[in-house]
Amino acid sequence: MNLKEHLARRQATAHAAPLPARLGGLAASLFLVFGFAPQAVHAQEVPAQVGIAAQPLSEALIQLANRFSLELAYAPAIVQGLTAPSVSGTMTADQALTRLLAGTGITFRRTGRHVALSRPTPGEAATLEPVVVRGTMDARTEGTGAYTTQGPIGAATPLGLTLKETPQSVSVITNQRMEDQGLTTVQQVLEQVPGIAVPAMGTERVWIMSRGYGIMNYQLDGVNTYSENRGLGASPAQSLTDLALYDHIEVLRGASGLMSGAGDPSGTVNMVRKKPTAEFQGSVEASVGSWDDKRAVLDLSGPLNEAGRVRGRLIAVGQDSDSYLDDYSARKGLLYGVVEADLTDTTRVTAGVEYLNRRSDGASSYLGWPLWFSNGERTDLPRSFNIASRDSYFTTRSTSLFAALEQELSNRWRLKLSANRLRSSQLNDSVILGVYGGHPDALTGDGLNLVAERYAFEQKVDSLDLNVRGPFSLFGRQHELVLGADYQRYNSYTDSSSDLSGLDGSPANIYTWNRIDTGVYGDPDFFVDSSRRQKSLYAAARLELSDKLKFIVGTKVFSYDENYISRSGTGSSSERPASKSSVWTPYGGLVYELDENHTAYASYATIFQPQTARDRTGAALDPREGATYEIGLKSSWLGGGLNTAVALYQIDQKNLSESDPGYFVPGTTTAASRAVEGARTQGVDLEVSGALTPQWNVAASWTYSETRNAEDARITTTFPRHMVKLWTTYRLPGDWNRLTVGGGLNWQSKTYSTVNAWQIGRDMYWEQKPFTVVNLMARYDFNKQLSATLNVNNLLDETYIASVSDWWYAGNYGAPRSASLNMKYQF
Repeated sequence: MNLKEHLARRQATAHAAPLPARLGGLAASLFLVFGFAPQAVHAQEVPAQVGIAAQPLSEALIQLANRFSLELAYAPAIVQGLTAPSVSGTMTADQALTRLLAGTGITFRRTGRHVALSRPTPGEAATLEPVVVRGTMDARTEGTGAYTTQGPIGAATPLGLTLKETPQSVSVITNQRMEDQGLTTVQQVLEQVPGIAVPAMGTERVWIMSRGYGIMNYQLDGVNTYSENRGLGASPAQSLTDLALYDHIEVLRGASGLMSGAGDPSGTVNMVRKKPTAEFQGSVEASVGSWDDKRAVLDLSGPLNEAGRVRGRLIAVGQDSDSYLDDYSARKGLLYGVVEADLTDTTRVTAGVEYLNRRSDGASSYLGWPLWFSNGERTDLPRSFNIASRDSYFTTRSTSLFAALEQELSNRWRLKLSANRLRSSQLNDSVILGVYGGHPDALTGDGLNLVAERYAFEQKVDSLDLNVRGPFSLFGRQHELVLGADYQRYNSYTDSSSDLSGLDGSPANIYTWNRIDTGVYGDPDFFVDSSRRQKSLYAAARLELSDKLKFIVGTKVFSYDENYISRSGTGSSSERPASKSSVWTPYGGLVYELDENHTAYASYATIFQPQTARDRTGAALDPREGATYEIGLKSSWLGGGLNTAVALYQIDQKNLSESDPGYFVPGTTTAASRAVEGARTQGVDLEVSGALTPQWNVAASWTYSETRNAEDARITTTFPRHMVKLWTTYRLPGDWNRLTVGGGLNWQSKTYSTVNAWQIGRDMYWEQKPFTVVNLMARYDFNKQLSATLNVNNLLDETYIASVSDWWYAGNYGAPRSASLNMKYQF
């Protein structure tokens, strides 16, 4: 059978394959939701940065497939003995392929991601079975100008699947999106992700929420790194980095047991670092903004030797800013360096380092302003109100080392070894109003005491991942398999020191306190050592059941041990070890290709999440267990330039942790928790991202999520049921084409909760009514090198409660209207 007959048979089989009635009905209804019908659309290419050296054509085609995530089919003899020229620059897949094939007599025919190569010359080559090359590696978004990616993602599975091939809800914030909105922190980026809420915990901590649950799983370049987020613990170092170092951010919503082992119903954040480029490029940025914000970025990248086989990148960031909060300021410096070397044609090594030095003054750490007066009325304090002394501070120094070895094996198999090592130290000298110890009098302002404390934190995070991945044939079809093992080790040490000056516990008035107090601290008198180790084996496969139906199946088997040791200066101590062996977290999904542009899917993932939360007796809560079920439809339009997705999901779990207001873990000031049995979450995700035209980018979403307990009462009410997020930019035509304008809004429905205030023996209620935050931007390109971008956030100056810590009786406002101007020069 020749290549033409082979492709014709595949196409005929694809059209003949029946679609199950239930999936068909779902697909039809989802199309109606979006207002779309499955019809042919004009292909709109998405350009990308390409750097392919002169080499054998067969190797160059593999690199091209990896760069654009294409599937190439050709008879091997038609490329035998041919050499491809060097191809570099920003271009579409078709343009790059045309340049690679120039002068060879080979032509190509492309349908979406599938490309068939042929040479119209009679001979033996035409009768051979084709080689199929599937691109699986390169997912860079830098330089594409796009709001979506056609490349593989690492947040959901280790198989290198694209967004459309992944049977779960995954969103990507690309490099262009971050530049357009001026997003420089993890918090700012995640606030724009569909279905994600990012409530702040004071000035130094954020809590990332997805589908009503906190995300604890971070990945760096697809490699898992464990984190904790305790009210009085260290801030996760992964959340403090700067986005200048990252190409894009992937967020999986839903259980992530296949990747993390400890499957959590919330999701995973995968932060993909920028890598060296094949050609030299550089940029320098300087920006100024509200509250005396000043920021500068230097980014240099390119080859380090004449052959281009060794490449490097250096990024430096400096920022100094005040705040809308009284006497709060923060400054940071960050350095990032990475080297990438092709040791042979089949071996690549990458190694890098990231260093962060950050200090904030006037830091309220983990608390906000008091929610209620002692008479039960809500406080009405200004947005600038800061509960911290201006002399309170929080410092962070962290160093992250990472390395990866990628080895191409025979038959298009690949081996990859990855390692991350993070060391972080934080020091918090804090004098704050003790809002969790009482409620101020509305008339006099009395009723609170000062809390003076010093905390020193050390974090150590090590992770190692080894996997091998490649295709295999079975029953006449080609499938993909990955086998791997990983290891994670986490340690967090906390030393706390008591105030010796008598300041701690002294009364303070919220109206008259001058906020200039400083504590005097002796040697540490309370110690906490939190540790966790996890080792696992995993396997995943993408099985081709038919031309249109794929079965993604996998499992992770892991063992862990953890301990939480606390010790006081008087010698009393407690130890709470926990361990479990051979925990199995299976995963399965079906993906049905309706046509070249639309896929329907259904997936199942298990939940098993050990919990660090403790109850009022000091006992650790049992692990959360359950499952996530999801069905959906994913579509690509305009040649992959525009993606749409809709998903329906249900999460069933037991031992869900919630706060136990008024109670603390014995011997600490850590809020106690309690377990909820029979929690069920149901929801819908709708998302559109990409380009409507080459000049018009858009990202829009609506998400719905609600959780109820076994008594059918709604819980997790501090997470909004509905969220709508919209952002779009448009480059003007004609004589105005140097100008790009954009804007968007974030809207969310009401949040609320009722809290038992034990100090005054009554229940307290708070709510934040629905609100909308509007943002605008404009960028002017003076020439190809120099541009200026203006961003205005919270244009309407909306006042709203951004987060509430109900166990601390504290809230945090969202930021008022602000503006920033960024100048960028590229060379």
